Amino acid sequence: MACYEMCSSFAVYTPCKRAQRQLDEAISLKLIPPNCGWERVIDVNGKDTNLWKRTPLLSAADIAAFAKQAAGLRGVKQLRWAAERMTGQTASPFEVQTSMLISLPRDEGGMGINIANNVRIPLSDAARSLYDKTCCYADILIESATDSMGVILECQGRSAHDSEAASLSDAECATALTSMGYDVIQITFGQIKDKKSFDHIAELIHKKAGLSYTPKTKQERAAEVTLRQELLVNWVELFTAKPAS
Repeated sequence: MACYEMCSSFAVYTPCKRAQRQLDEAISLKLIPPNCGWERVIDVNGKDTNLWKRTPLLSAADIAAFAKQAAGLRGVKQLRWAAERMTGQTASPFEVQTSMLISLPRDEGGMGINIANNVRIPLSDAARSLYDKTCCYADILIESATDSMGVILECQGRSAHDSEAASLSDAECATALTSMGYDVIQITFGQIKDKKSFDHIAELIHKKAGLSYTPKTKQERAAEVTLRQELLVNWVELFTAKPAS
């Protein structure tokens, strides 16, 4: 999860009150630009959230190179494991969580399906008439074994998608992609957090992608329970140091 955040276009950070005051003062005095390369995501009520947009800090290749140089040090094996299992650049914690639940091997708690993140899809002329853009970006793209162009999972995060304008834009984009032969599945965090709901989504993904669906073994189900407990958490508290008991 840490590797994904470092290599993706988002950060989760809540400045303390003192840091926020200093930041606001520096911006008001024009000592620094308003964003400084970081853009804070605003919720539907116009309030600041703890989600920020920024350019990736590292690439998976950077992490792999560091792991190679640091071979033998404590934790490097786990770091290499994480870098090898990243599926691409994401834009939010929700996309990371969904990607891991789908892409990790079944014996590690996932579904074992190959995916790609943030895939640019050029739109046809007909699709552009439905969505006034030259392209769309798929949060998660799954190759299909059917006549479909592919299965696209769109992660509908609350802060970015709850406004009326955003909802209309999402609908237009989905319609444009559907017109080109893609199967678009829009999901919410609540749907992946609820185990029964996620199981139905898993079956739907297999069906749309033309993949055979095999129920998990007892060991695979146990691994999934462990993964979900560690993965579906409050991201802002993920790296918060806990006081010693």
